[in-house]
Amino acid sequence: MIRRIVFSLLMGLLVCLVFSCRKKEIPLDAEEFKWLLLDMHKVDGTLAVWRGRYGYEEAANYAYYNELLKKYGISREEFDSCLYFYSANTKEFSQMYDFIIDSLNRQLTIADRVVKELKANDSINYFPQKLDVMVQDTIFLDSVVTIMIDSIVPGLYKFSTTLQFDSISRNRTRMIASYFLSEDKKDTLHVRNIVIAPDTVKRVYTWSQYADSVYSHLMIRYMEEVPEKERPKIYKNGKVIAGKKEKPINLKEFHGISWDNQLFRPYISRETEKRLKQGLHR
Repeated sequence: MIRRIVFSLLMGLLVCLVFSCRKKEIPLDAEEFKWLLLDMHKVDGTLAVWRGRYGYEEAANYAYYNELLKKYGISREEFDSCLYFYSANTKEFSQMYDFIIDSLNRQLTIADRVVKELKANDSINYFPQKLDVMVQDTIFLDSVVTIMIDSIVPGLYKFSTTLQFDSISRNRTRMIASYFLSEDKKDTLHVRNIVIAPDTVKRVYTWSQYADSVYSHLMIRYMEEVPEKERPKIYKNGKVIAGKKEKPINLKEFHGISWDNQLFRPYISRETEKRLKQGLHR
């Protein structure tokens, strides 16, 4: 009986000594390892965002993880030994992940708050709501209508409008012409022209354009005439009539209207803004 008790005590002491030795061999203590795991989950999240995007390479993962392990001064094998050691202690490992989940949630809350502040202007409609040509958000298109929007600041602008006419025509000689202007009106940034299809069915027309700090005004001209050289050719018996092109439709006869005019400046990341700025064609 006594021999059994002594044997049990010796075995317990031996286990403690072995455990102690193993713990001393672990390259990172619990505090350091939980911060490594937290950083690793951040890397996982970053890589998850880029998966499936153009130019993404799965092999690039190794570079991210290797840099992270280098930051903590351990190798992949040492990380595996830490993971094996701490995961064996369920209670301690669970406490680590309680800390990690709490930290990530707090950082997400902060990030969401920052993004919300950055997107605060996303819902602001910069299109003027009180105009001489507008009645209850409706612009009557019986003539060419010019809208000037001042106080333009750098950003990506998205414009949309809904048009409808009393008559139908295949004529495509009217358009919405838009361009940004500098303060002195000498520098112009043209937005793509939108050719109008006169129709009794309502149609939505849109464009998007980035403008930098050079520009301070935006002009939008509804039902502008398409330049003669760009107008559709006239056909007769399947042949083009030389020197003949369509004439612009008579706006008073078509009784067109425009409504739901919107001009938004959604938030974009710095990388997107840099790319759009480089692609500007003045």
